[in-house]
Amino acid sequence: MNYKYEPLFETLTFKNGIQIKNRLVMAPMTNWSSNPDGTVTESEVKYYARRSGGVGMVITACTYVTANGKGFHGEFGGDRDELIPSLQKLATAIKEQGAKAILQIFHGGRQVPPELIPDGDVVSACNIPAEGNGKPVPRELSDQEVRSIIRDFGETTRRAIEAGYDGVEIHGANGYLIQQFFSPHSNRRDDHWGGS
Repeated sequence: MNYKYEPLFETLTFKNGIQIKNRLVMAPMTNWSSNPDGTVTESEVKYYARRSGGVGMVITACTYVTANGKGFHGEFGGDRDELIPSLQKLATAIKEQGAKAILQIFHGGRQVPPELIPDGDVVSACNIPAEGNGKPVPRELSDQEVRSIIRDFGETTRRAIEAGYDGVEIHGANGYLIQQFFSPHSNRRDDHWGGS
């Protein structure tokens, strides 16, 4: 091995004292393997376990924080307490291999397929549809709903902690809800959730 890569295989201790066995991280990758009710399947648990042995940390595929934030088929959920045992199976499988388990959390916003969410109620920063033919026109979130979704991110973080995860990663890219608030294309609000 080239000596310049040796630091990748050294332990790393974060300021809070958490230590990872090396500096290799499995990035979050969608695998479309979960049950329709948002629970993790055994094949998904095995998928993560097989990939957790050599890395210091594993970041899961994105997990929706509200029922109307589910972005795709086969995605596991973190939007209700009944899912904690399911989330725990996955965290345990990762950690048994010696890696830290990180739960990636998100809300799909205007990118969600209407057939996957309650009443097909697609929401976003504004009522601007995503680019592409046939994309639904989302409903603009009210101030109270934005605050509620922020709390939902917090509640999903609590569930992750209770399920044994070592941390969460907030997914704010790829055109999902958080990014929709940052984009001048999708956020044309003039209140404190928009503007300049």
